Amino acid sequence: AESFTASGAPFDPASSATFWVDLAAPTPDEMRLLSDLFHFHPLAIEDAQSALQYPKLETYQGYLYLVLHGIHTQPDHGGFATHDVDFFVGRNFLVTIHDGTSRSIAKMRTVCDRNARVLAEGPVGVVHRIVDSMVDNYRPAAQEIVEQIERLEGQAFAGHERIVRQGLRRK
Repeated sequence: AESFTASGAPFDPASSATFWVDLAAPTPDEMRLLSDLFHFHPLAIEDAQSALQYPKLETYQGYLYLVLHGIHTQPDHGGFATHDVDFFVGRNFLVTIHDGTSRSIAKMRTVCDRNARVLAEGPVGVVHRIVDSMVDNYRPAAQEIVEQIERLEGQAFAGHERIVRQGLRRK
C-alpha cells in the first residue's frame, strides 16, 4: 500500500529530509495519518488516541513511541493538572499528539518557524528541546509544593493544631 502526504508525495522513511508533524487536538481523520501514512503499530495508535496514558517508552520497528505528561498550573484552584503528549520518533521524523494546550509544543513550533536549523538537529534533538521545556514547566508547581510543606512544617513546630485538616483542604 502506498502512503501519501497531504501534498500527494509518498512518505519515504529512507528520505534524508527531516520533518515534524504536530497533531494538536486531532480529528479522527487526522488520527488516521498514524495508520494510513506512517503505518504505526495499532497498539501504539490506540494508546495515542486514549485520553490518559501513563508515561512510557516503547520500541517498535523503525521508531520509538513515548508518552510524557506536561503540566498546567491552576492558580485559581491552588494546584495543577497534567496532560499527555505522545511522541513517535523515527530516524527522520517526529509526530507529536496532544490536546492542543501544550506550552512546550507551542514554544518549539515558534522556535522551528524562526530557525530552520532546529529541525536539522533531527527528531531526537527536537524531542530533547520539547522535553526540556516540559521539565522547566514543572518547576513552579514543584516549588509551590515545597512552600506548602515548609508552611505546614512551620505550623507543626509552632504547636498549631488542625494541621492535617488544613493540608488536606489545599488539594
